[in-house]
Amino acid sequence: MAPPGQQPNAALAHWVSRSGASHQKITRTIRAVAVERGHRDIAPDRSRVPRWIKGENPRPPLPDLIAEALNRLCGPPTRLTPADIGMTGRPAAGATSGWSGAAVCAAIIDTTRSDAVTDGFTPTNARLLAGPELLTAVQPWLHLPDSELPNPARPGRLGMSDVRRIRDTTDAFRRLDNTHGGGLSRRAVVGQLHDVTALAQQSRASDAVGRELFVAVADLASVAGWMTHDTGRHAEAQHYLLLGLQAAKAAGLAGAGIAGHLLNCLARQANHLGRTTDALELVQAGLYGTRKRPADRLRAVLATLEARCHASLGDLPAVERSIAVAEHALNTDAEVPTWVEWFDRAEYEVTVGVCELIAAERDADRARRAITGIQAGTALRPKERTRSRAFDRIALARAYVRAGELEGAEAATAEALALFGQVTSTRVTDRLGELDAELAAAAGSSAACAARERIQAATAA
Repeated sequence: MAPPGQQPNAALAHWVSRSGASHQKITRTIRAVAVERGHRDIAPDRSRVPRWIKGENPRPPLPDLIAEALNRLCGPPTRLTPADIGMTGRPAAGATSGWSGAAVCAAIIDTTRSDAVTDGFTPTNARLLAGPELLTAVQPWLHLPDSELPNPARPGRLGMSDVRRIRDTTDAFRRLDNTHGGGLSRRAVVGQLHDVTALAQQSRASDAVGRELFVAVADLASVAGWMTHDTGRHAEAQHYLLLGLQAAKAAGLAGAGIAGHLLNCLARQANHLGRTTDALELVQAGLYGTRKRPADRLRAVLATLEARCHASLGDLPAVERSIAVAEHALNTDAEVPTWVEWFDRAEYEVTVGVCELIAAERDADRARRAITGIQAGTALRPKERTRSRAFDRIALARAYVRAGELEGAEAATAEALALFGQVTSTRVTDRLGELDAELAAAAGSSAACAARERIQAATAA
């Protein structure tokens, strides 16, 4: 048990275990590294290792020495930093000191480097924020003044053509995510985010190009965060999205739109995790922060998500008001950035249908309206949006359950499961679990039982 006031260091415990070395061998290696670096007075004994694992924080330069010792004991390709072993003094996500261009570059590079050396069994140092702590983490975007761009470390020069190429690569990753889910491409996006952030940190550019480069960094962070969320690593996903918001702030006025998109991503994640109040406050922060932009596709995105949150909280008049705002914004002729192209008429219709599905929890007569809305969106959905099409069928099956049309639910479930086999997404698995729970309430029906058997066989596989 950790002493009072200390939290166990799970990351350090993981790497100590991975090294396969005894505590005595670890401290012996630390002493050797210390001597090499001129610290002849540093000689921890083996009793220190369990104390560090229990949460004791050694003073510098010990975190660096411990990381290097574990690098040697774990062997290549491991390259650990103090952050990777839970011994870094990173500021909290909402700390205003982290919102300068230079600070966010350093934080992204640190995070992506750590991500590159971890595997699916490595504990994360990221902590999932919620409630007032999460809102505090995003509020500096609304009130901090724009910061200076980082001073370049070397004389390489970037132009707008370089930024366009980065955007093209990001768009390609986004298409892969929409088609196959986040699991297959996440590591590649993290690597791209690291390299592009290094460009922003090191290369010279005009102020206009530099700001657009930070927009590109923020967009890449949104894709990395969304893919990470799609694989079920929610604390790490939230951390990427918050870093993206900080990069958007460093972009100044040019970053307002992508910042609204990142607030949308954070709100959707909170909604998926059942934190509806957090989601509503995040989406309303996004609406407020982008209020000076003309009505456009981003406002439609945020307003429909606001409607969904109001539906979950039972405020049906507010649902209607938000949907009206979204409908108006969707019908404008404003330019559509690539990061919001996914929100089209199909997505709008399905989301309105899902609002009706949620409202049907209180008014069963609305289930038929949910079916009509979801079917209208499904008919318009592009074929390559495989994951969205799976979500559509799951929502449709749930609407059929609430309308008491269990044969329809079974057919929609079968279609959803056929698409489920084509994507790598824990979110689809989560939604299937929600559908299974609803079908369980109608277990007396042979169609409901058949649909449940299909779900359980597919998710077990």
